[in-house]
Amino acid sequence: MKPLPVPLLFLVTVLAYAQDAGQEAERIRGEKIEDILRIQDMRTPFDGKLVGLLSDKDPVVRRRATLAYGSLQDSTAIGLLTHNLTDDDPDIQNVAAFALGQTGSCLGERGRKELEHDLIWNRLPITLAAGRLVEEIGKFGTGAALADLMTRVGNVPPVKDPERLMMSIARFAVRGIVSADGVNFLLRYIQPGEPAPWQALYALQRIGDRPEIRDRIEFLRLLYTHKDPLVRMNLATLLGKLRDAGGATEVLQRMADYDSDWRVRVNAFKALATVTWRGHGSVIKTFERGFFDATQHVSITALSEFPQIGVDRSDTTGEAREALHQLAAIAENSSGGFPWPLQAEAATALARIDGALPKALGSPDDGIYPKLRARLLQAAGQTSDPRARAILFDAAARKEPVIVCAALDGLQSLGHASPRDLDFQTSVTALCLRLLASHDVAVVTSCASLLGDSLFRRGESVPALLKVLADLRPPRDTEAMQEIIATLGSMHDSRALQPLVGLLESDDPAVAAAAVSALRTLTGNDYSGRTQRKAEPLYVDLDFAYLRSLPAVVSVKLETSKGDVLIDLYRDVAPFTVMNVLKLAGERGFYRGLAFHRVVANFVVQGGDPRGDGWGGPGFAIRSEFSLLSYETGSVGMANAGKDTEGSQFFITHSPQPHLDGRYTIIGRVVSGMDVIDRLQPDDHMYDIVVVK
Repeated sequence: MKPLPVPLLFLVTVLAYAQDAGQEAERIRGEKIEDILRIQDMRTPFDGKLVGLLSDKDPVVRRRATLAYGSLQDSTAIGLLTHNLTDDDPDIQNVAAFALGQTGSCLGERGRKELEHDLIWNRLPITLAAGRLVEEIGKFGTGAALADLMTRVGNVPPVKDPERLMMSIARFAVRGIVSADGVNFLLRYIQPGEPAPWQALYALQRIGDRPEIRDRIEFLRLLYTHKDPLVRMNLATLLGKLRDAGGATEVLQRMADYDSDWRVRVNAFKALATVTWRGHGSVIKTFERGFFDATQHVSITALSEFPQIGVDRSDTTGEAREALHQLAAIAENSSGGFPWPLQAEAATALARIDGALPKALGSPDDGIYPKLRARLLQAAGQTSDPRARAILFDAAARKEPVIVCAALDGLQSLGHASPRDLDFQTSVTALCLRLLASHDVAVVTSCASLLGDSLFRRGESVPALLKVLADLRPPRDTEAMQEIIATLGSMHDSRALQPLVGLLESDDPAVAAAAVSALRTLTGNDYSGRTQRKAEPLYVDLDFAYLRSLPAVVSVKLETSKGDVLIDLYRDVAPFTVMNVLKLAGERGFYRGLAFHRVVANFVVQGGDPRGDGWGGPGFAIRSEFSLLSYETGSVGMANAGKDTEGSQFFITHSPQPHLDGRYTIIGRVVSGMDVIDRLQPDDHMYDIVVVK
């Protein structure tokens, strides 16, 4: 065999060397990213390693390190994150802006003001991530920041990325910070003959009733014919906050009666609940038609909101009598033709209107569906019937947590209806103290919440609460611990001081945060500096081999009793959360047969709880993984009881929900089958979650 010519041999050698060098670079990158993920998941950014990776020569590594601080929210890194706003890679600049938005909220007022001033006046002119940064400042900025943004950005047309400033204004408004300049900026983008961005209407409805908005009501109301349903649904919410200004009621009726998008009709009925029906008799007819809407989300909303318009048994108009007759028919459901959620909502509405016990309540042993009975018990608490007390006390002695919690809720409502009945309050308090011994997370949480109510707050409850608290353990009992801690703080009893101080060192950050808040209430002092910065999570699964085996986008099929839904899960957005869901689904078959226990119209569908009442999980908690993604229609997120308390429960959004951004981990998005999601109702089931090959 002839030897290769020298030039060809040289070329082969160079290519082989380049291939080896590329593989080595990829290996080093992989190791660094795994180090970042390990630090992020273990919540241990304090050894300096992650800080060093913020300036790594590899942009992929720098991006991942910068993103990690969006979940860690470590204020000591703010200077370095600010530096990355001018990174050579524009994507890293965007990630840095996100991480700053997430972390700024951890600062005190002085720190926020210093940061916002630097970002607005020094960094905005020199970063390519100006739009993202403007929006992120809305998450933590003070009123001065909003004023500065309007001066620096909003009043200097043409505004680049105006939707970013709109969302920033909305994020300020969510936190109660509003300015006339901000309102006028939004109105500037809602002009006759021009397409209105939904973000402007979202921000306006978050702001609510303002003179500047009322001055434009005659034009705004015309948007009910806008082609974008997101504009129309946010318009409906805004009109509800303006009440009957400029003929808003008539427009809302049209939307409730005729809009083609069920989400718009839901928002319209919620908005109509702000109207007193007298003088608007046709409003009653609109609600009555809503009771029988073809979309159950709409009918449930119409039923639940109907009592707000002021109809009562004394009304003699034909519209009122007919609506109450239909309401009673649905509440009794003698034919069994109405789904139980509709019956429950109608019974609750009727109890609120006429104060009578639900006729369908029956006896405790009549075989009525437990969740329906629970809702009827809650309705009983809305009545003035003297029999309600005995019924609710009897139900509280039952074994099913869903029944016990509903009974407690009903008793609490009865207490507020008779605030001077001290004997009743004493009896309810004694009942709660007995039920604390159940150690069921739902029952204990309900008891603690009730005992923290000012009407039932008693010093005698403190020893019992402290005893139960000492026996509880996270993550299984985290929510119960949070509620007990909050109640102890509200009691201002010195006996709780040392036990609460001891919880500052809890390995569960949600428990420690609850203790900080309770101690602030109890003493007026800030204990946040005494929590463990290096607490190791109680559950860790650093299975990098499994993660490496996954594609960047994992397609899964959510099989439900209403049909199949195709979902893309994003490995690189929330790696450990995606891995957790896939392992639960695949290795343990965890999701098979579980119900969608929570459905809120035009908000979310939620499932993944083995208990079926919202209080269950896999027996462990994982850490939050926040990202630049925003909650859009069909986004899949993880439920939590505070940061770093995610488990198995997930939710899917019916429409954009920007207020959830950066607070709940997003793991993916519905690709097809959104119509199935829209049809899901409480107690519909998922058959399984399977990976699509």
